[in-house]
Amino acid sequence: RIVADPVAFPSGIKALADYIHSLGLKFGLYSDAGLLTCAGRPGSLGHEDIDAQTYADWGVDYLKYDNCHTDGTSPKVRYPPMRDALNKTGRPIFFSMCEWGYEDPATWAPAVGNSWRVCSIYY
Repeated sequence: RIVADPVAFPSGIKALADYIHSLGLKFGLYSDAGLLTCAGRPGSLGHEDIDAQTYADWGVDYLKYDNCHTDGTSPKVRYPPMRDALNKTGRPIFFSMCEWGYEDPATWAPAVGNSWRVCSIYY
């Protein structure tokens, strides 16, 4: 089970989400479709169901899901398990896929996520 950094979030993520919601705002988190996030924290690959349920239990409204440290599987295959896991929680969580525009997401991403990145160009 993914856990919050106790130094950065001593009261936990649920308490933070509750506070943000009390202000009338939505709460979002970042995770990854790989073994690790781009920053080297634990990713969700192979743990989609438990991570999605944890996010729902915390009160997450938005999930940005990145594409670092993957196992080489196509994003078309790796992203649907998190979509399905989020849907199973019963909590509406906006699913933002950041798969860097690989494999022409305009042709497949609308059936998988709520939004997606279209390219990996940096200026």
